[in-house]
Amino acid sequence: MAEQPIIKEYTNGEVTVVWKPDVCIHSGICLKGLPEVFNLKARPWVNMEGATSEEIVKLVRTCPSKALSIKGVRFKEQDFSDHEITLIPGGPIIVKGGATVQNRKETEVFHETVSFCRCGRSKKHPYCDGTHAQRKE
Repeated sequence: MAEQPIIKEYTNGEVTVVWKPDVCIHSGICLKGLPEVFNLKARPWVNMEGATSEEIVKLVRTCPSKALSIKGVRFKEQDFSDHEITLIPGGPIIVKGGATVQNRKETEVFHETVSFCRCGRSKKHPYCDGTHAQRKE
């Protein structure tokens, strides 16, 4: 008999957050996005009184693994069929078809095509500037 997946629910009476720990990829988006709600050091780790229902729903929508969801709400999925991600051997990651980049200052920049550095030597990090291709002499 197959084991039932673990599912936990947290509510503030207005909205209920559903968490599926077996699905979670631990991106940390919830912890960084609403630390007053999502705190691994607290028990329970989800404090539904830490933010407004609107803020919680907005954050949960960004969960990349969908381990977090809102009970009774199905978010409309975006169609990314025209997007393409290419890993260049020894080079950058190329994202075509649109990307919104959010930096530590929480400003968003939209790019139709963007090239992300993987070598860590770019002077325009996180964007690739071709440094990986320079030869050592």
